[in-house]
Amino acid sequence: MKSTALLLLVFLFSGVVVSELLAQEAPAMPQNFFVIEEFVSPSDNAEFVKVQQKAVDLWNEVGLDIPLYTYATNINSYYWVVPIENFAGIDQLFEKVGTMTAEMKEKGYDADKEFKDLSTARQMVIHYSEELSYHPNGQTGQTRDNAYCELTFLYLKQGHEEEATKATQRYKDFYNSIEEKENVDWDVYTVWMGPDTPCWILMYRAESELAMRQTEAKLEAKYQDKFEELWTNFAQHVRKVDTQEARFLPNWSLNFE
Repeated sequence: MKSTALLLLVFLFSGVVVSELLAQEAPAMPQNFFVIEEFVSPSDNAEFVKVQQKAVDLWNEVGLDIPLYTYATNINSYYWVVPIENFAGIDQLFEKVGTMTAEMKEKGYDADKEFKDLSTARQMVIHYSEELSYHPNGQTGQTRDNAYCELTFLYLKQGHEEEATKATQRYKDFYNSIEEKENVDWDVYTVWMGPDTPCWILMYRAESELAMRQTEAKLEAKYQDKFEELWTNFAQHVRKVDTQEARFLPNWSLNFE
């Protein structure tokens, strides 16, 4: 039960209602996500990739019909992100896990043995905030074309959510006033359940790190004073900031289009 494969199966097959990624007319942005962050030692990464690929191949073989987004970070960790609608069906957890574990073992894959000593994991539940996110072009979500990601964990001071929301709106108002707004967008996820709250996760995406840095440099050169003003206003509501680089792994993701 300690392996990430089993932890993932626990929530994929526990009866949780998974949200639809595709509507008939337009894609709908999922609102809630169950996230597993898996930590792997650099010395174990090669073996981890080998073992995890076996699991992914098996998921594809059985036609695992759930949306799953997978990311690798620059701090030797992986994120497994599953859109969820609610927490219904948790009472069926052990029955579902037992069934899936048996099916995998029948195909020769014992997750407990495969992942032993390779990683540790923690979980959180996050919520997509349309109010805090910014998409002037109307396009949201993860695609193959915007695989480079920057995740900024903004750990807020207790009770400062309302003030931080107003400070974020000032950012949005500023970008709406400039001609370069079509080149900038972001998502914000609020952590509902996790190791350290209140916390917002600010997510930027781009085609590549170079593309992101070029956009940043152009904006900074033109609006440096305004950015300093906006950050000073926002920073008074933050107690800690942690930034990670990540890359979307489409080959380890499922049904994400």
